[in-house]
Amino acid sequence: MRNEKENALQTSKTYCTQPFYHDNIAYKYVRKKMNKDTSNIQLQKALVPVSKMVIQFGLHCYEFKNNIQKAYVQAAIELLNETGITPTNQAIAVKTGLDRRAVAEIRKQIKPTEKSLNKMDLLLDEIQRQKNIRSNLISASKLNQVIDKIYGGHIRARAIIRELLSQDVLKQKGKHYLINQALHDYLSEQKELADEVDITTKRLFDTFYKKMYGQNQAKNLNLASVYSSKIPDSKHDDLNQIIADKMHAFQREMQQLITSYQTNVKTGTFANIGFAQFQFDSRQTSKLSSQTQ
Repeated sequence: MRNEKENALQTSKTYCTQPFYHDNIAYKYVRKKMNKDTSNIQLQKALVPVSKMVIQFGLHCYEFKNNIQKAYVQAAIELLNETGITPTNQAIAVKTGLDRRAVAEIRKQIKPTEKSLNKMDLLLDEIQRQKNIRSNLISASKLNQVIDKIYGGHIRARAIIRELLSQDVLKQKGKHYLINQALHDYLSEQKELADEVDITTKRLFDTFYKKMYGQNQAKNLNLASVYSSKIPDSKHDDLNQIIADKMHAFQREMQQLITSYQTNVKTGTFANIGFAQFQFDSRQTSKLSSQTQ
């Protein structure tokens, strides 16, 4: 009996030292590493437009990082709930790689019903308040004081003012700054666009996730990109207009279809169902601001 065990062990050792075995292990390791590297590169590319957007919204890197950590924790909670596992701080820490104490602190901060304003939002709101209280003018000293109070001296007021001037929020008049009359419209438009980004981005990634990892609910969800890199820039504007017209017509058709399925209940009674669409053009951002839908 002992000889049989020794023979079996020797056979196992011999098999494990065969080139095929080692090649297979090496192949799996290299493939896993390549997939991870590729995923990192793809993730970085995907985060570039997101980062450009949050920078334009006035969100700084550390604020973005804080929001990402909160999103990680919230995502882990949802994933654990989906699998029937109680989302304890320890389970979330294992899932996200965050320290358990950090998870506990982040969970205290997560309030889904509240929207926190970033520093640029706070500054624009304060400038708007100054305009309503006094006049369309704000002194340079007062503006510096407001900026330092909001930014805590982490960024020089001169740099913030330069950004506000470039966005036509302010115009310099001697030792004062003229607050743009259209600031309220600008803020309203930015808020609407920010809300649309929130809604569209969440729904887009929900569909991606369900198509990749869902089972039954993803089979009827359509996801497609139709594009070409063979069209000269000189023809982009004309084509963008044609696409926009067709998209608007399709939106009206889909609105009628969705309305025909509605029942006489309050909004929010059931889960949302519908579609989202947008155009894209890889030329300079300034050229496509009026084209994006």
